[in-house]
Amino acid sequence: MFISNFNPPVTRMSAVAYLASYLARGKFLSTAFVVNMLKRLVDWCLRYCEEQDRDMNPKAHQAFYSACQGIMYVLCFHMKSIMIVPTLKSQLLLMPIEPILRHKLGPLEVCLPSIVNEFLKQAKAAHLFTISKAFIFEDLLESDLSRDFGGLERLDMFFPFDPCLLKRCDRGFIRPNFIYWNHVKTTYDDDEEDSSDEDIADDFGMSITPKNTSGFQFGGARMPSKIRPSTSPESM
Repeated sequence: MFISNFNPPVTRMSAVAYLASYLARGKFLSTAFVVNMLKRLVDWCLRYCEEQDRDMNPKAHQAFYSACQGIMYVLCFHMKSIMIVPTLKSQLLLMPIEPILRHKLGPLEVCLPSIVNEFLKQAKAAHLFTISKAFIFEDLLESDLSRDFGGLERLDMFFPFDPCLLKRCDRGFIRPNFIYWNHVKTTYDDDEEDSSDEDIADDFGMSITPKNTSGFQFGGARMPSKIRPSTSPESM
């Protein structure tokens, strides 16, 4: 659905959102499978860049920006687990992620700054590629470019597999299969302590999906440089 040019932009954005959220949150998925799917997304983005000779335009390149944001989101969850496996690390280092992010379409300036910042922070710690200080955004508020999407087409209407807020269902059915952000080992954090069930309860609703500001119930809590828990049922 995502790669088909015959589908409308909103459909393609929704498809890549579900894919990215599934790859990020599914505890039952192997890291090798995640890397394989990332490569397919990265290869698509590279081909798109090679066919474009225009500057950034959120309205004209919605599918592309959604794919870039999806790649960064997944790597926020899995970069460390990829980098500690030599064969997978080699595959990731060979992916042309840097040329895509540095393309004049400017995905780093259009995608949500909260996700961009977390990704760049981990990429810098992992020496994934050379990161210019200009790419580190101090202001985590959405940019004017990302705001240009508007309505159902906004980039913050993303990543539907946020934590379930129904604690009993979560404990019985979701928790064994779900990756919580507070369990993620980042490339810049060497803390090896595991979170207990009580930690999960304290951080219940943890999400790196940005705050829903349009009223459309498809988002969750805002993702800052350090992830903060959602505090309302809106993250459903």
